[in-house]
Amino acid sequence: MTDQEILEVIRRIEASILEDEAIAKFRSFGEVALYANQQGYLKIAVEMLKSAIGQPADLHSLFSQDTDFEIDFIVNSEDELDFLSK
Repeated sequence: MTDQEILEVIRRIEASILEDEAIAKFRSFGEVALYANQQGYLKIAVEMLKSAIGQPADLHSLFSQDTDFEIDFIVNSEDELDFLSK
C-alpha cells in the first residue's frame, strides 16, 4: 500500500470520527489496560496510520481526561525516543 493510499484511508476514517464522542483511557492496576469506544479506537488508528507514513500524529487530546496516563509523544525513530527519554 502506498503512502497516498494510506492517506486516503486516513481521510475516510477521519471524516467518520465523531470527535466529541471519542473516548480512550489507560488504567493502571499493576498492569495496564486500554479502554476506548469505537470513536476512540478509530482516532487511535488514524494517528497510528499517520505515524506509519511519517506525518505528525497526536493522541494527546484523546488521552487528556480521566485516564491514569496519556500519550504525549508518538515518535518514528529510536533516536527520537532516546532524545525524549534523556
